[in-house]
Amino acid sequence: MGYLETVARVMHGNFDDATDAEKLAAVRDVTVVCSVGAAAIAVQPVPLLDVALLAPVHIGMVQAIGQVHGHKLDAKSVVEMLATFGGSIVTRSVLGSIVKVLPIFGWAASASMAYAMTYAIGEVSHAYFASGRGLSARELRSLFRSVYDAKRAEKDAAAKADPSLREKLRQLGEAYAAGLLSEEEYRAKKEELLKAL
Repeated sequence: MGYLETVARVMHGNFDDATDAEKLAAVRDVTVVCSVGAAAIAVQPVPLLDVALLAPVHIGMVQAIGQVHGHKLDAKSVVEMLATFGGSIVTRSVLGSIVKVLPIFGWAASASMAYAMTYAIGEVSHAYFASGRGLSARELRSLFRSVYDAKRAEKDAAAKADPSLREKLRQLGEAYAAGLLSEEEYRAKKEELLKAL
């Protein structure tokens, strides 16, 4: 199940009688699928385009996590909540986009940064809503930094351990450009490769 289907399933789900374990499973599912989607977006070659493309992923994910905890949020509310992280998100998004121009590991760094940032936003959103929206801005920023740093280190290590991943992504891009794969097939295969990160 892809990003849009997973977010839609959670957004339309009823979690009023769900156990804490069921809520956590739904949050994890949305967070992971959105993080993989963010990494896939980050692999596209145009610097700074991914900054614009990641915003809807983050907004949809936070809305879905809010839904799990009984909160219906519009996009403006989500943007206001994300603003409590301060410049962290914008700065990390821009750096993640710019780093892709670096040879060899730039693409992997960009993907791991996007994955880690999205995962951290999901974890912090879950903590915020699970606490009854009682975490301070300072606590949210601290948790974001902690989760981001841990996930980034984990994904960077995985990317460095598999040098063939870059070659596989390059070949996949060439096959798509040559018309051998549909856009849907291309996206599915790219997400499958990035899940290995």
